[in-house]
Amino acid sequence: MQKSLKGLEKFFWLYLLFNPVLDIVNGLYIWMLTRGYAGMEALNYRELTNSGGMTTTPALIVRMLVLVVMVVYVLLLRDRRSILTALPMGAAWAMSVLSEFLWTGGVNLSLDVTFFARFAYNVAVAMVYLNVFRRAELSQDRLIEKVHAYVNGMTIIFSLGILIPYVLRIGYSTYYDRFGARGVRGFYYSGNDITGALMILLPLAIAYFLFIPRRQFTRGRMLLYSLGPAMSIVCLMLIGTKTALIAMLGESAVMLVYAVAVAVRGSREMLRRAAILAVITVIVALIFNGMSLLLSGAGRGIMDMLKESMNAMQEAANEEGGSLISGRWNKLAATLADFKAAGPIAWLFGVGRGSQGHIIEMDLFDVGLLYGVFGFVAMTQMYIRYGVQFLMRMVKNWNVLVFGAFVSLGITVAYLAVAGHILFTVTSGFFFAFVLVYARMLTTARDRL
Repeated sequence: MQKSLKGLEKFFWLYLLFNPVLDIVNGLYIWMLTRGYAGMEALNYRELTNSGGMTTTPALIVRMLVLVVMVVYVLLLRDRRSILTALPMGAAWAMSVLSEFLWTGGVNLSLDVTFFARFAYNVAVAMVYLNVFRRAELSQDRLIEKVHAYVNGMTIIFSLGILIPYVLRIGYSTYYDRFGARGVRGFYYSGNDITGALMILLPLAIAYFLFIPRRQFTRGRMLLYSLGPAMSIVCLMLIGTKTALIAMLGESAVMLVYAVAVAVRGSREMLRRAAILAVITVIVALIFNGMSLLLSGAGRGIMDMLKESMNAMQEAANEEGGSLISGRWNKLAATLADFKAAGPIAWLFGVGRGSQGHIIEMDLFDVGLLYGVFGFVAMTQMYIRYGVQFLMRMVKNWNVLVFGAFVSLGITVAYLAVAGHILFTVTSGFFFAFVLVYARMLTTARDRL
C-alpha cells in the first residue's frame, strides 16, 4: 500500500511539469487540425466552440483520466476529510440536474457532466497536493525549495509556449475582431486560461527570487530563478488583454513595494534583487524581440504589439465603455432571468449547466446560479475555508513567500468576482487550487495540513 502511494506521489510531482506541456501539445494539435477552418490569424477559441466542433479536447480527456487517479489516491489514503468534502459536491451536481429537468423537461447530460467534472478536478487537485505535501519526507525548507523548483519550471514551460510561436510568427492571436488580429497566445487553446495560469504563478516566482537565502544566491541560481518570472512578464505583455496587463503591472508593482518596504527597514538585498530581475526581464524581452525580427523580417516587435493592444482597448473604451466585464453583464442578466423564473427549487439547487447556451464567465455567479444556494455552499466551502484560515494565520508566519501567495490568491479571487473563469477550467483552476494548498502549507504545521 505504502509503495503504491509513494509511486502515485512521484507521479503527481511530475504531473506539475506535464501540465503546461499538455496544454501546449493540446493547442498545437487543435491548431494543426483546424487551420483550414478559419486561417491562422482568425482561429480562436470562440470560433471553435461556437462551431460545435471542439467541446472536448485531448487535454481534457487526459485530465479526466488523471482525476480518476486522484480519486484512487484519496481512497487509498482513506482521507475522510476529502471524502466528506466531495459528497456534498456530488449531491449539489445531482440536484442541479434534477432541478434542470423539473424546469425544462429535459437535461443536457453531456454538458452537465463535463462542466462539473472540470470543477471537481480542481477540488481534487487541492485534496491530492495537500496530502502530497503532508506526506513529503522533507524538511519544511526543502519542501519549499522543491515546490519553487517546480513553479519556476512551470513558468518557463508555459512561457516558451508563447515565446517560441511569437518568434516563429505562428500560433493563435489573442484577439481577431473588428480591431484586427492582435496579441499573441502561442499554441494555447484559451487565452483566458493561460493568462490565469501566469497570473497565479507570477507572484510566487518573484517572491522566491527575492527569498533565496543569500549564501545560495549564486550566479547560476540567480539566472535560473529569474527566467520564470522574467519570461512570464514578457508573455503577459504579448497576450495584451486588459486582465493580462493589469495582472502583470499590479503583481510586479506590489512585489516591488514589498522590497522597498524591507529596504526602508534596513535590508536592501531584496531591492537589489528586484533591480536584477527588472534588468533580466528587459534582456529577455530584447532577446526574443530581436529573434522575432531577425527570423520574420517583420517590423512588429513586442512594444509594437503592446501598442496595438493598448490602441484597440482605447477604441473599445470609446465604443463600449471599455469595462473589464463588458459582454458579461448580458450573460449574467440572461441567466439571472432564468434563475428567477425557474422558481424555488432552482433557487436552492440552480438552473443546471445544461439549461444554458452560455456561461457567464464570472465563476462565483456561475456557481450560484447554475447550482443554487446549496450548490454554492457545497462547492465553494473548501476554497473559502482554506482561504480564511490562510488569512488568519499569515500574519504570524509573515515573510515574502507568504506575501507572494497572498498576492496570487488575492488577485485571483478578485478576478473570480469580476471577470474570472478559473474554477471551471482545468489549467488556471489547477494552479489556483495548487497555490491555495501551498499557502496553507506555508502557514500551517505539517501534521495539521
